[in-house]
Amino acid sequence: MKLKSCAFLLMLASFLTQTSKAQNCDPWIVQIYKELYNATPTAKECDIKNYNNGSWNSYNELKGYIKQYKTFGTGQKINLTWQYTPSEVTGDQWITQIYKEEYGRKPNAWEYNIQNYNEGHWRTYDELKNLIRQYQSSVASAGMFLDLYDLGNGRFVVDLKINGKSVAVSMIEGRGGNVVASGGANVVAAGGGNVVASGGANVVASGGGNVIAPGGGNLVINPNVQGFRPGSIYRIQSGANRTIKTTGRGGIIIR
Repeated sequence: MKLKSCAFLLMLASFLTQTSKAQNCDPWIVQIYKELYNATPTAKECDIKNYNNGSWNSYNELKGYIKQYKTFGTGQKINLTWQYTPSEVTGDQWITQIYKEEYGRKPNAWEYNIQNYNEGHWRTYDELKNLIRQYQSSVASAGMFLDLYDLGNGRFVVDLKINGKSVAVSMIEGRGGNVVASGGANVVAAGGGNVVASGGANVVASGGGNVIAPGGGNLVINPNVQGFRPGSIYRIQSGANRTIKTTGRGGIIIR
């Protein structure tokens, strides 16, 4: 009887310890660990000083620090080793206005690429608005997410994820979102000293978030990964192994 009582007390103590950890942990940290790793953070992982010394301005910013902490063992903000100036992002004024009306924000560089919207063909403002709505709905339905890495030279590296998995990478201009390099090897070649090849399996070794300034002086790219660009899904795409319909006759071509 005493042995059973001792075992019960040990189990109760363990439960109370875990409950105490959860109660003392920042709710966003708990939620992000559940979302990213389907796990409860340990007492050490709950220490907010792991993540930019406990300083963040948004949920996504904290998520980036946690990803960085789990990947590289540090969640402190990485200082850039080259002079970094945020790239200018501009494009069609109708696109700008519609994104502000519909989503309360400015479009990112990729969203400024007119090829995303029926290959750049529309006649009226309302027609373009419907195409943008259709594009965003198609992207969400396909489980697509785009991480944009600002190189500070007017260009962005775009990491295409589908259902959370990186599948392709391209480089685009900040002005108009035009694709200037597609595929890991081409992105590395176009990036000069700011983008380097990686021997690992990942498309991009990164922190998190949607628009990111790469840290440590280099953005690490797998040169063997495929590229992607917007285009017609009805034309024969040489070497394409996947197309994702977005609007009208257009879509995302992965090859």
